[in-house]
Amino acid sequence: MEMESTSDADKKCDSSKDDVCVSIPPAPKHNQPFTIVENEGFRSLIKVLAPHYELPSETTLTRRVDDKYAALSTVFKAKLSNIEYVTLTTDMWSETMSMRSFLGITAHFGEEHIAEMLLNTCAEWGIDSDKVSAVITDNAAHMVKAVDLAFGKKHIPCFAHTLNLVAQNAVQQCTNLQNLITKLKEIVTWFKQSNVPSIELREATQKETKLIQEVPTRWNSTYFMIERFLELRSVVNNVIIRHKNAPPMLTASELSILSSVLQILRPIEAATKEVSGDKYCTSSKVIPLIHCLLLKVKPLQVEESLAQELQSLILKEIDKRMGVIERVTPLAIATILDPRFKKMHFTDSLACPMAVSKIKEMMKSIVQNESVESDSSDLSDKPEE
Repeated sequence: MEMESTSDADKKCDSSKDDVCVSIPPAPKHNQPFTIVENEGFRSLIKVLAPHYELPSETTLTRRVDDKYAALSTVFKAKLSNIEYVTLTTDMWSETMSMRSFLGITAHFGEEHIAEMLLNTCAEWGIDSDKVSAVITDNAAHMVKAVDLAFGKKHIPCFAHTLNLVAQNAVQQCTNLQNLITKLKEIVTWFKQSNVPSIELREATQKETKLIQEVPTRWNSTYFMIERFLELRSVVNNVIIRHKNAPPMLTASELSILSSVLQILRPIEAATKEVSGDKYCTSSKVIPLIHCLLLKVKPLQVEESLAQELQSLILKEIDKRMGVIERVTPLAIATILDPRFKKMHFTDSLACPMAVSKIKEMMKSIVQNESVESDSSDLSDKPEE
């Protein structure tokens, strides 16, 4: 049946004859069993093709395949045991003739070559890997591991990225707040997609003022969306009530909740903006910013239970992700050596002394190296410069 059925794509026309098409059958499947080696015709064929080749028996062939499978599966098991994250895809099917069912599972994973690429790039640009004092990346596990493999324990988590995770995760865990933000996004989307309301909004404000849409990858876009909406809430309400197809306006209670949420998120936005500077050093500001962030968020008095829940979640996220930030040696040293901060923002009783001790060791090492260089220059015959 398979050999006889052909589609239009399986027909080839002969150019030498008018309107004559030759049917081309599909390629046959050659899934032969191991018993083929016992077939008399197959053995005769092999004897003609390779007279000196000794064809293995069915038992020998089965054993060789089993041995090969055992050896390769051992190799892959060892490889899979070192993979940090694996994604599985699976499918089930039945064999028509035997009524047997099979479950196929495929494991997808990527071997990390990030460390190798980091070292190759450094070598290409003449950067001595021993001189790399720190590498800043996001908090992804594969990036942290790659830095450790390439340079040792020199990884520093990106503070701006960590702040993004703090706000993002706290908002996502607060289900009722997510529902409120979804209602707000519906209003903003309606304004963006409807031309008339947008024109009315601009005419009412008498300037090119637009509502801001949320961007999933940047938490502060949620902050700016709420901030702009609260700024234009009276104008937005006047536009919405004139359109029957508009989404419902937020209630006074919901607007009050958003005001409190904005109050809680404002210190995180300020810290994000401060640490995102590209024309000044930011490493010495990380510890002071976290300290000031806690001093701003903790004492906030908010009445709404939803805002209180968000406040609690943010404090938990800060403690989870930045609770030991003072023990990140490069950041602690940078803070102490910054004359604006020195030791004033440290709350960990051990972190500050450890950083001071490290600074003393570094200074002692520099002095010793200078002394050795001075002694060697005195022994040389070269005139003193």
